[in-house]
Amino acid sequence: MQVFTCGDNSSFCCGHRDTGRPIFRPRLVEAMKGIPCKQVAAGLNFTVFLTRQGLVYTCGTNTHGQLGHGDTQDRPTPKMVELLERVGSVVQIAAGPSYVLTVTDNGVVYSFGSGSNFCLGHGEQQNEFQPRAIQTFKRKGIHVLRVSAGDEHVVAVDSSGYVYTWGKGYCGELGHGDEIDKTLPEHLISLKGQLAVQVCARKRKTFVLVDGGAVYGFGWMGFGSLGFPDRGVSDKIMRPRLLDCLRDHHVSQVSTGLYHTVVVTHRGRMFGFGDNERAQLGHDTLRGCLEPTEIFIHEMEDEATLLSESR
Repeated sequence: MQVFTCGDNSSFCCGHRDTGRPIFRPRLVEAMKGIPCKQVAAGLNFTVFLTRQGLVYTCGTNTHGQLGHGDTQDRPTPKMVELLERVGSVVQIAAGPSYVLTVTDNGVVYSFGSGSNFCLGHGEQQNEFQPRAIQTFKRKGIHVLRVSAGDEHVVAVDSSGYVYTWGKGYCGELGHGDEIDKTLPEHLISLKGQLAVQVCARKRKTFVLVDGGAVYGFGWMGFGSLGFPDRGVSDKIMRPRLLDCLRDHHVSQVSTGLYHTVVVTHRGRMFGFGDNERAQLGHDTLRGCLEPTEIFIHEMEDEATLLSESR
């Protein structure tokens, strides 16, 4: 799979050395030509590429060492993170604003970049210019499957379906019932009876998708992006709470932006909620939604009608 990029390339985060101007149409990243990729993660002015062989490449701004090359030198084109090549095959990547998390096939999490808000998971806030293994998981023999990098916090799920959070605790986004920062990964015991299959973090909020298709959310309720319509005296959900509005649907994927969220069910139906000022929910109006509201794709509806009429 080839990689194409477009957008603001002033920081060279699109991976094209020959121009610092905006790229208005998708353009092949020449440095990655012939290197099949399976995932791309975008941070703030930098980009991370994961190849099918489990190698990691980075490019763009490197102020905090978020490119993982042992320095703070910007890279105009993707360059392989050599240290990760030596520790095993990487199976997943996640990029925060100025930091990166990678998961290897043996369940080890490596982090690098900005240490702000303890997002790197090492118990301190110093920057890491090269990938460093999170020892909390290694010492306890925890095999991590996936991670999600929020603006100021991180959430992970292990091979047993257990969930861990760390970073800034403001608004309850870590789910431990308080607003205390967690300097190291901490098990979210309130979800211990659930088997998590996907985790999703963004600005001051977190979602956990469990086996069976139920979704739990916690953190800041601003703009309705958590999907709970019964906002009371507090705009914070301090512990994981089931999204009752989706109880009748088997959710297969959750994706959340700054102030809005979209979920997809196993039947291919989409529901959005939260801010809609820029029509990001795909509805006919710009009115926001406090609870999940179905997103209809009219072209697909027309096609389905034609197919049914042809039978």
